[in-house]
Amino acid sequence: MYEPDFSGIDPLRVPEARRRIAALDAYLALPSPRTSDTERFAGGIGLSRNQFGRLARVWRDHRDARLLVIGKRGAATRDYGLDPRAVAIANEVIAGAGATATLAWTAPEIERRCAEIGAPAPSRQTIYNYIRAARVAAPAGIEGPPRVVVGRVWFHLPISGMPAMAMPTLLAAVLLPERLILAHAISLDPQAPPSVGDLIDAVSRSRTPGAPPRPLLLDPDDRRAAAAALDRAGLGRTRSHDRSVQRELSQAFAGRLGSLAVIHQRGMARPATKRVIKRQDEPLTAEDAVAAIEAAIAANNAAASAPAADFDLEAI
Repeated sequence: MYEPDFSGIDPLRVPEARRRIAALDAYLALPSPRTSDTERFAGGIGLSRNQFGRLARVWRDHRDARLLVIGKRGAATRDYGLDPRAVAIANEVIAGAGATATLAWTAPEIERRCAEIGAPAPSRQTIYNYIRAARVAAPAGIEGPPRVVVGRVWFHLPISGMPAMAMPTLLAAVLLPERLILAHAISLDPQAPPSVGDLIDAVSRSRTPGAPPRPLLLDPDDRRAAAAALDRAGLGRTRSHDRSVQRELSQAFAGRLGSLAVIHQRGMARPATKRVIKRQDEPLTAEDAVAAIEAAIAANNAAASAPAADFDLEAI
């Protein structure tokens, strides 16, 4: 049996796409469907007869699941009436700043240049969104020496059968500046967080003795939790990172992993029902949620700026 391709579809809409495909396949298998058949199948998935008929033609002609549901959530591509000249200036300034672009530097420069030509400048929030988008699209890795950063990201992916407050967590060891996820663990249950000790064991197995060493950056809590694993790896002298590892990940991924939006701050890792559940959205099964996150990791690594180089680890 064939499996439709759901890549490019918002994970929350995959269940609806599956339901529509099942109904459409059954309908199109009828030798001579009548109006009553169309109405019956349409009602079974909450559509009008005309809506169902249109989807039946689309599915018969294209077999493209992306055409059966609304596209990605949100309004990320809207410009909200911004002056195209202001958008061009913003993109030019941000591109000129490169990986070091910050809101504190780019916003005044964009505002100054927009004022010179009499164009309303984008809001600072919009400029910040442009900076994050540029970081995601940048072909090169972020700046800084080679290192391995251990931290977390969270996803606004509601899971069927899980408490409303549950947020999938990805604990990852990331090679920087390449932005490659070297090892990871996923947890859907807030009562069973991923083990940082197990992650350090996995990272240790990936290293190549004698290769150029990289420091392992951990926050103080993870350093304490992983003490035994660090000892096993011969890294017992590793100190906690003196800056935020979450900031390192935020700068690297800029709020997106593959096709999924991610949250970098623990305090923001709360469900946002009004933003998450919309028409055609549906809580995911645990299996689909894990598959969506694994696919995002694979897409990130496939698009990384450089292949993984051999490395060893050093205590800092």
